Amino acid sequence: MYPRLTRSIIGGAALVVPALAFAWTQEQQFAARVHKHEFSRVLLSGEGCVIKARLFFDAPAEAYESETASRNYYRFHARIKLDTEHVLLTGVFHNQTPGPHQFDYREDTTSAGCWAKSESHARAVDVEGCRGRGCTPAPFK
Repeated sequence: MYPRLTRSIIGGAALVVPALAFAWTQEQQFAARVHKHEFSRVLLSGEGCVIKARLFFDAPAEAYESETASRNYYRFHARIKLDTEHVLLTGVFHNQTPGPHQFDYREDTTSAGCWAKSESHARAVDVEGCRGRGCTPAPFK
């Protein structure tokens, strides 16, 4: 009975290992300040062909004290350069409240050769932003 149970456990583990082989997570500290918003950390993870990035930032209370509501609205976008020479360009995201925040981005790399299966590290993170509902963050140089 024990040999059969052992074979079942080993066989089951063999099915799980390939799925886990393509999952990874990396975290990188960085410092970027845009309109007094402090961007501090990016968490990267890969699940199969999908790469995910979570940006962490703090929005200062004094940036949201304008009596003109449209001035209490900020728009940002981020560029994350990876050590694999790939670059993640997030879409524009917004914030309208003070305090700690996070922004989640995901990209499916299937059509680009599924490069998200290989572990990547953030080499550089750039953030651009603007103030006001109708604004457009500056392009990256």
